[in-house]
Amino acid sequence: MPRVSVIVPAKDSAATIGRALRSVAAQTFEDWEVVLCDDGSSDDTADVARATLGDRVTVVRHDAAQGPAAARNRAIRDARGELMAFLDADDELAPVFLAVQVARFDEEVAAGRADVGLLACDARVAGDGVPPGQTYLAQFREEVEPMTLERVLRRNCVYVATVVPRPVGEELGWFAPELFGTEDHDFWVRILETGRRAVLSRQVLATYHHSSGSVSSNIASQGVNNQKTYVRALGRGNLPPAARRIAKREVRYNRAMEAAAKAWFDRDLKAAVRAAPVLIAVALTRPSHWGDWLRVLRSR
Repeated sequence: MPRVSVIVPAKDSAATIGRALRSVAAQTFEDWEVVLCDDGSSDDTADVARATLGDRVTVVRHDAAQGPAAARNRAIRDARGELMAFLDADDELAPVFLAVQVARFDEEVAAGRADVGLLACDARVAGDGVPPGQTYLAQFREEVEPMTLERVLRRNCVYVATVVPRPVGEELGWFAPELFGTEDHDFWVRILETGRRAVLSRQVLATYHHSSGSVSSNIASQGVNNQKTYVRALGRGNLPPAARRIAKREVRYNRAMEAAAKAWFDRDLKAAVRAAPVLIAVALTRPSHWGDWLRVLRSR
């Protein structure tokens, strides 16, 4: 039985999956398996995965795409590891990723700190228009350590390449299939709601290959999907008062982002004027999100 199962959701990822899986093959920690869910691909994603890793990868398949949350959950069903490591099909792990994170987990447990809910790291960001040396954590102006519930509610400062103990995920039911694009954020929040800790390594242990799709559609959908994450958190009733205030504020913020994007891209001047007081108030109270607003203005 492997110590770590690397879980990979993949849809039409033939162009990148080989690179991602080669980064797993290069790990200095060798007690791993990969379980990949081919989420209704129309290309040869599965064949490339098998050609890259041979019998070190188990490929399961959805005949029709169900989204990354359902794909991760499906892969986990066939996983045998004690720890689940998550890798997206277009990203890469540094060769020491598993060695560092497994050692960190073992150190925490050996020291009697068994309340580890997830192990996070920093990642290099690569892509068109990304400044040289940019990292995932560097985009956050506010401090992110320790990764408390309140901080993770404010922004999703947990890069997706994490390690989560199997009992934690099983208790919480893993990822929420009804969410798309925010299923990881929702999962981190639910972990921290239980009182477990996020243990952060400041090391750059992965590469996040950032690709911008249609910004005009992404901004509005981002606002919609983020709202669902915060509404779900409020509905569970587990947030302490400070965290609850943050969640309510983020619901307002993401509603404003949704309204701004729709008004701007639909060229609906009347809607923009009606929404202006709320948009300005929300933007001024969230200076760390000014980059989002600039993306709206620049992408028309």
